[in-house]
Amino acid sequence: MRMRGSRESREASQAGAPSESARPVSTLEQDRAEAREPAARERLRGGAHAGAAAEPAPVGRRRAFAGRSRNAGAAAVGTAGAGVLLIARLVMSIASLIALLIAVAIVLRDVDANSANTIVKGVHEGANFFAGAFTGLIRFSGHPKRAISVDWGIALIVYLVAGSIVSGLISRIGRGGVRFERAHRTVPTH
Repeated sequence: MRMRGSRESREASQAGAPSESARPVSTLEQDRAEAREPAARERLRGGAHAGAAAEPAPVGRRRAFAGRSRNAGAAAVGTAGAGVLLIARLVMSIASLIALLIAVAIVLRDVDANSANTIVKGVHEGANFFAGAFTGLIRFSGHPKRAISVDWGIALIVYLVAGSIVSGLISRIGRGGVRFERAHRTVPTH
């Protein structure tokens, strides 16, 4: 076994023969060396097409990794934005269902539905749970049904307006995330 520093290897290197240390170790290093040369970059891209703008080829591993992480980050923000939009829709749906429950309770009370019935009783208890704080807000002398209808009608409007405002604020955040994804995602090169 010969050592690299031997007299024969020095003589071979002086004679112009390539030594072992002068050869690239792997094809990855060869690719990197070729990618630094403009002609090699053109070969790697497959040549520029007539009339088409030439795209810069990724040089080295670091640039390609940075592009992937940028796409991943933008995708994560976009996914979070879509999730926030889903939460906004959920908030508005819940507010609408509460308003619907209160509206059904108002109608059942106005038509003198049987309060001993379990469905009617459940609807009234649910509406009282959500609109109970509004009961007694307005008084009509001699018309207790009208007073409850107006009080619960105000509660219905408050739930819809509050749900709409909160849903709008949440969806604004979500739309910002989706816009960020669209603006920061890199264009695919193929």
